[in-house]
Amino acid sequence: MKRIAQEARRRQGVVRYAEKHGKSKAARQYGVSLSSVKRWAKRYDGTWQSLCERSHRPHSHPKQHTPEEEAAIRAAFSKAYLRYGWDGVYAELKQAHGYTRSFGGMYHAATRLGLGWGKKRKRPPRKARRYPELKKPGEKVQIDVKEVPYHCLKGAAKRDGKHLYQWTAIDECTRLRFVYGYEEHTPENSVDFLGRLLQAFPFPIQTVQTDNGTEFTYRFISETELCPFEETLAAKGISHKLIPPRTPWHNGKVERSHRSDQRYFYDWEKFVDVQELNRKLSAHLSWYNNRPMRSLDWASPLQRLESFLGSHH
Repeated sequence: MKRIAQEARRRQGVVRYAEKHGKSKAARQYGVSLSSVKRWAKRYDGTWQSLCERSHRPHSHPKQHTPEEEAAIRAAFSKAYLRYGWDGVYAELKQAHGYTRSFGGMYHAATRLGLGWGKKRKRPPRKARRYPELKKPGEKVQIDVKEVPYHCLKGAAKRDGKHLYQWTAIDECTRLRFVYGYEEHTPENSVDFLGRLLQAFPFPIQTVQTDNGTEFTYRFISETELCPFEETLAAKGISHKLIPPRTPWHNGKVERSHRSDQRYFYDWEKFVDVQELNRKLSAHLSWYNNRPMRSLDWASPLQRLESFLGSHH
């Protein structure tokens, strides 16, 4: 602002000199074009503010958003932003309104329309990927367990002090997920979940990656006894990869999906028992697997899977 005021005051000096000695002499004296002196003199109303630089922004652009597109952005924002953020707004635009512009174009149009809650702090740039992306569905599936937050329980579940747990599997290649809820945190439930997972995923699983919890391995409690989950994997010819202790980032995709569950599901839902949890989890899973993702170039996990299955027919 200080520089703008300084420039405007300099122009005021040029105009005042021109009023006394003529515009041509003022142009030569101050080293500016005669057309600029004439334009400034025409705009001058006695205050330096009248000589401030004006916006060079065009009044219209051939590729600007149409009124219909702006209305669609407002509608998608109203429906999806509070719960699903900007990614949800963009997904709603693409699926419900046939929106074809980029995510950045949508975001800039929305902020120009006054939508959103201010600018977020820009994240520092990340380093290059530590692990390469897998190119085949089923090559490695990450599995983990999330405890259902206590505030999500209601009725008998809350009265009886129960705990509910969500088992989650995510394919590293396609980001396709499968989830199921249980009342107990046991290896037997891990075996049951694996059976359901093998039926749900339409491709063979080569490797399962988990942490070192006792629901997956007895590695740190017995040197001879195998966990039922490990026995089942071995019987089905699936290799079991354990991440190093206390390194949840090695299971980063499933951990990240749990954060999404918290934001888009558990912050909004309550359950009276595990049956209600699984009913609502089923709807949430369908939404997740059909959700366009930035990490998949705005394809959904199911669309990503179809592209792999189609390329092998």
